[in-house]
Order: sequence, then C-alpha cells, then structure tokens
Amino acid sequence: MSHGLVSTLLTSSSTKTPAFLINNMGKIRKPKRTKVRQNVVAQNSEVEEEVMVDSKENVVQTILDQLQAANVEEKYCGLQTFAMLIETPENIELVLNKGLIKVVAPLLLDQASSVRNAAAGALRNFSAVGHEACEGLLEQDAMTTLICYFHEHTESFTPESSSATKDEDMDTIIQCINLLWNLCESSDLAIKYLGKSRILDILPRYLELNIFGNDIVTAVLQCLIVVVEDNPQAMEKIKSNSEKKLQELLSIESNEPAMLLVKTLAAGVTINICGNINSLPGNVIHQIIAILANTLSEDHRAACNQLSSNVPLPDGAGKITAPKGKAAQELENHIKSVTQMLDAQQSAVEIVANICSSEDAEDSVDDGESSDSEDLPDDDLNCNGDETMLPEDKLPTEILEALVALEIFDKVWAKTQLPAENVLMILKEYEGSALLYKKLQNLQTRSLLCVNNMLSSLPIENLGGVNGVYRLWVEAGKMVFKQNSDAFLLESATAVMRASLDKIKLRENGNTDNVLFSDLAVSDLEMMLTGIRECTAPEIRSNLIRMIGLLALLLVNTLNDASENVICTITDFILDQAHKENEVWVLAEAIDTIIDLYSEDETDALAAKLNLVEKLNALSPVLKNKARQQKKLPKEYKVLVSTVTSNLPRFIKYMKGRISKL
Repeated sequence: MSHGLVSTLLTSSSTKTPAFLINNMGKIRKPKRTKVRQNVVAQNSEVEEEVMVDSKENVVQTILDQLQAANVEEKYCGLQTFAMLIETPENIELVLNKGLIKVVAPLLLDQASSVRNAAAGALRNFSAVGHEACEGLLEQDAMTTLICYFHEHTESFTPESSSATKDEDMDTIIQCINLLWNLCESSDLAIKYLGKSRILDILPRYLELNIFGNDIVTAVLQCLIVVVEDNPQAMEKIKSNSEKKLQELLSIESNEPAMLLVKTLAAGVTINICGNINSLPGNVIHQIIAILANTLSEDHRAACNQLSSNVPLPDGAGKITAPKGKAAQELENHIKSVTQMLDAQQSAVEIVANICSSEDAEDSVDDGESSDSEDLPDDDLNCNGDETMLPEDKLPTEILEALVALEIFDKVWAKTQLPAENVLMILKEYEGSALLYKKLQNLQTRSLLCVNNMLSSLPIENLGGVNGVYRLWVEAGKMVFKQNSDAFLLESATAVMRASLDKIKLRENGNTDNVLFSDLAVSDLEMMLTGIRECTAPEIRSNLIRMIGLLALLLVNTLNDASENVICTITDFILDQAHKENEVWVLAEAIDTIIDLYSEDETDALAAKLNLVEKLNALSPVLKNKARQQKKLPKEYKVLVSTVTSNLPRFIKYMKGRISKL
C-alpha cells in the first residue's frame, strides 16, 4: 500500500472528551444534557442560580421527610424522587453533602418489598455514576446495610411461584448484587468488608440456573469475576464452594445469547479463582478457549442490523411511537437478546486480553526498578532488549495453539468494527435501544485494547505477517485521524498503532529490505503531527509520540535524503513537544523515544547534525524539576520516569563519545 493512499486515509482530527460516561463491563449511564441559554443578563443568571439552589434544598428536605415517614407510599415516593435527583451528575455532591445515603441505605432492610426494591435500584444507579459516588456510599456506611441485606434476605431465599412479590424480590437481589459489584470494583475497602461477611458463602447458591434463572446467575458471575481477582481468600472460598457449579455452567450446550453470556462469565470466574489460565487442566483450557471463540463468532453487526429494522423510526415531526402489547414485548426481548450478546462479547475480549497480558513482563519491569540507578557501562545503552525473552515467547504453547487454531485474533478484530452509521443512529434515537449504542462503542474500545495485547503475545506469522500488521496500523489510523472519535476510542486505537509498529520493528530490525515505510515523506507526517499538537489527553499523546518515534526507527535501515529528512522532522517535533509537555511521564516517554532512536549507530551523523546532545542537555533539568514536582504517579509511570531520569545523563555522555569519533 503506497503512502499516498495512507495520507488520504488518515485525515487529522483533534481529540475530544466523550459526551458520555462508560463504566466497566458495559455499565453505562446516560447523563442529562445541560441546556445553555444564550444572551442572558448576568444579574438574572445569578438570581436563577439562587432559585435553583433553593429549589434543590427544598427537594432534598422533602425527600428526607418522605424517606423517614412511617407510610410505605411516602417512602416509596421519596425513593422515586431521589432516583430522579441523581440522574443529574451535578447533584451527586449535594446528595453526599446532605447525607441522603445515610437515610436511603437502611431502607434496604425495610419490611415492605417495594421499598427494598426501590432503594436497591436507586443505590445501584448511584454507584454506577463513578468512583466518587462509590466512595461516598462507603463513607456513609451503605456497605454495612448492604451486607445486612444479604445476611437477612438471601441466605435461604428461594423464589416461590405463589409469592406476590417474587419478581420484585428477585429484582432486588439483582440490584444489590450489582451494587456490591460496583463498590468492589471501585474500592479495596469494599473488598475487605466483603471478606469479613458471609456473602461469599451465600452467592454460590445463586448459581443454580434451574432455580434462579439466568438474570441472577449472570449478576452473580459478573460480581464474582471482580471480587475474586487477586484475592486469595475469595479465590479459595469460591473455588471450594463453586467449582462443580462453574463446570456445569461451562458445559451448557445452548448458544442462545443469554447462555453465551453465562458460559463466558463462568469462564472468567474459573480463570480468576485459579489465578491464571495456565493453572487449569488442559481440557478445561481448551473448553474455555472454545467458549470464547464461540461467543466471538456471533456477528454483532448483523444482529444490530436486524434489530434496527424492528425499531420504530421518527415520524415527520420527529416523534417516535413505541409499540404496544405483544409487539412491545417482542421488541423488548429482541433488545435484551442483543444486549446479552454484546455483554458476552465484551467479557470474552476482556478475558482474551488478560490471557495475552504478560505478567512475567510486568515482573521483569518491577525487578528492573531497583537496578535503574546502577552505574551500567555505556555500551549497555546500545542494547534494545534483544537478549531478553520476547512477550510472544511467554504464552504457553497449549494456549497459543488454541488461540491460533480457533482464529481468536480475527474474531476480536471483527469486534472493532461498528455497524453502519444509519444503524447506529436508529438504535441511538430509540430510547429502548439507546444503551446498545454505548455498548457497541464500549465493545469496540475493549476489542482494540485486546488487539493491542495480542499484538505483543502472538508471533507475527499468526497476525498475517508484516503486511498484515501494517494493515492493522492503517486501519487503526483511520479510527484515530479520520473519524470524529471519543477519547476512549482514541486511546485504544493509538495503542494499536503503537503496538503494530513495535511488532514490525521487532521483526524488521536490521532488515534492509523493509520497504513498507521507505517512501514516507514529511507531508505524510503532517496529519499525525497536527493530531499530537491538538491532543489534550496525555495517554493518547504518549501513544502517538512513541508511534512516530517507531516510524523513524523503521527508516533507519533505509537512510537516504528523504528518510533522513523524515527522521529529523520527527526528532525536532518530539523535542519541541517535550519542552511543552506538562505531564512528567509523557515527557519521559518522549525522551525515551529519542534515546531508542539514537541508540542506533546509523543515526550518529544525524545526532550531530541536529545538535542532539545540546538539546537533550537543555531537557535534562526540565525532566528533573517535573519529576520532583509530580511524585504521585501510578507505579508504571513512576518506573518510566525513574528509568529515563537515570538513563538520560548517561545517554548524553554516551552520545558525546560517539559523535566525537565521527
């Protein structure tokens, strides 16, 4: 593929913050849009704001009065008003400041089934808002009441067909399991509380499909995936209580969407209770990979196309009339079926991504942290890690063969492709299917992150060779530079671009016949450089900087006037961006990219031409100052900053010696 074509495909686009919040495992909350009134006098705005605040204060007081009333209808009405209040994210702080959670949470233990159900639903929705909301729930002691609910209402519950509140009680259980899931996903403290309760002894009894149905079983499995991960106490308890039940769920023969979701989630729990998939017997490994392949084989685009043909469309006035009676039930069931399929596929790509993430590689980084400050010989700076084990060599043969035989990579890549734009708009406009629009975007993002992991873990021969990986780079580039993408998609797509070039470099290092990028011109770079300049998200900026650095590295073995011009342009751009960078870890990534590029002997003359030593000397104090100012970093970023801060002075000394010999 010529790079003239690459230029036409990759048109620049600035990165924007997404207009919606996507939580883990497809839990999506649709925020209310705030209407902005134009040309309003400032004085009037202040008056309106005061009225609004006063109105909210009155609403909160009304809710408090109703929740504390003796009458069931009053409490129920208060919970409904509370649920409406928290639909607007701006009200979360008000709810927490007024201590509303302290009054709502105890209603999980109310004698009236309807009140318990309304309280559970409201608290579950509150927890789905995000980390701040979950922290507030814990601070206001919602976890204590939640544990009491499980102890009092679920240890011996069995759905009775004769019970007037059967459906309501089962829905309350589902809402409380989801609330527990959200809290544990957000906080280690919630995990600690959970471990001291009897909940992990209670939940396994709800894995009986024929008694509790797939909705409750699904909720329990989703929760267990989170709570047992890296939690030895929970792993052992669930393994001893649930291993046989999990095997039964894995062996379900039905491929209905609901059962695909149950089997896929059961696969995730089975892996997590053993720590990793390598610890499982060979037959179970093959069974799990086959389930993942089966789930990912379903055509999500075709399913959404079919659904869109059944969704009611707006009339001439833009009004959508929802179906009624039997037609309404059929449409609801259809939407639920597609939802279950998308949830199953998202779970599947997350499991594959975890299988293909190298814990050994992470361990090697941790081990290397202590050696960063050692005074290594200068010659060691010329080592690009060729002596270390490659990530693709760390995947056990049995798992690698299963992934390849069942074409898992191709199936995951297919999930990065969205249905047609008109299908997406139809699903988005109808209230009943609007959630599917978000789930499709979430599936695309998670699939790209999975592709990123698989690029590192699979041999290039199983990825279509160098040309196949190059095509992935181009396709990911379309998502980054051509589509009006959201930040989540941009981060995952740029990660794929970076990993693709890393894979090609790994294979093509030292190969003078590499012509994939030999005709790359400065004009081809412009849209990429513009994208980086306009990018406001540090994770995306970091990926793009590393990516263009890898492009330059791929040109080192085919040096000519054109390729030297491209390398110099990339170098100057990265150095210029480094001086403007506010995030120390992105600055470190930029400097590390330059160190990688100029550790090649072939670039010595270019380093001299660009006065690289002087420019890096100017960056050294900038890096040190920012490192002192920004000490609170995630571990991986801290390791990167520490390593680069240590390596930069030695690299400058190393380059001085090499340039002096020219």
